[in-house]
Amino acid sequence: MPTYTFKSNKTGKEWDDTMSWKELDGYYKEHDCEQVFNSMAKVISTTGDIHSKTTNEFKDKMKDIHKAAGPKSQMFKGPRDRNMIYHNTEK
Repeated sequence: MPTYTFKSNKTGKEWDDTMSWKELDGYYKEHDCEQVFNSMAKVISTTGDIHSKTTNEFKDKMKDIHKAAGPKSQMFKGPRDRNMIYHNTEK
């Protein structure tokens, strides 16, 4: 069963109690209280993909590696899978 945090309307005191969702409405009336909702922690995230965050020097180095990679290499970009970096070359 979930644990809820309550605050008394008269005294302002806070406490936790465990009960089912169905018992919640009766508990509010019986104890003259309201439920306290604690805010969630802020989440920091980024947008974009890995290619938009890499430097031009890194992108140039990757182009050189792809040019030098042979058809048996995992880095080879063959004519069929031009957008994939890794693919099975043993077909």
